[in-house]
Amino acid sequence: MTSAWNWIGIIAWIIVLALVVWVFHNIRVRRIKMIVERKHTFEWNSLFITIGELVVAIGLLIGMGYVTFNHQVDLSDTKAVKVTYKYEPLVLRVGNNGSSSYYVAVDRGTTNKPVHIYNYWINGAKYTVSSNKATVASSLKQVKIADAGIPWSQTALKKMDREHERAYVVKLTATYQPSFLNGLGIHVGHQAMTRWLIRVPAQSFINTTDIQAQ
Repeated sequence: MTSAWNWIGIIAWIIVLALVVWVFHNIRVRRIKMIVERKHTFEWNSLFITIGELVVAIGLLIGMGYVTFNHQVDLSDTKAVKVTYKYEPLVLRVGNNGSSSYYVAVDRGTTNKPVHIYNYWINGAKYTVSSNKATVASSLKQVKIADAGIPWSQTALKKMDREHERAYVVKLTATYQPSFLNGLGIHVGHQAMTRWLIRVPAQSFINTTDIQAQ
């Protein structure tokens, strides 16, 4: 269901698109009148009006496109986004050779596609997430460096370290809050960002050689 706030953006888009259509229609009508009624093929006054109309229409179109499709997320702005966290313990797996155990298995990227895929298990179910959206960390210091712009709570992570023996996954979800700017961009109620932090006790618990099936 669309939030009532998003109608701000929907109505704004309708107005802007209608204005763009009107501008091109008005340019065409004005040029026809200039040729038919005044027998002119060019008038400076008409040119300046056309340029002004196009600047306004294109400017509004670019502005609406920016707030709708290129809206930057500031996770520290609690009025703009609501950030929630979900913590779940990882399940230990046994490698194919039977001599090693791991919490995370990695599908390595290639030269053409350098994105890794992380595989982890929770309550017997297998989950996958790309390295574009997730960080695997064997220490909390790594988290501060690798995810410097992500508001992971060090206090909460230390608590999870004690409760789950440093083997868990955290899912961060940022949702757009009701506000005029978010409504103008038709974002209210939608997810602004999803980020995963996969915590393992040590690098040795990351399997990069094989992946065991569920």
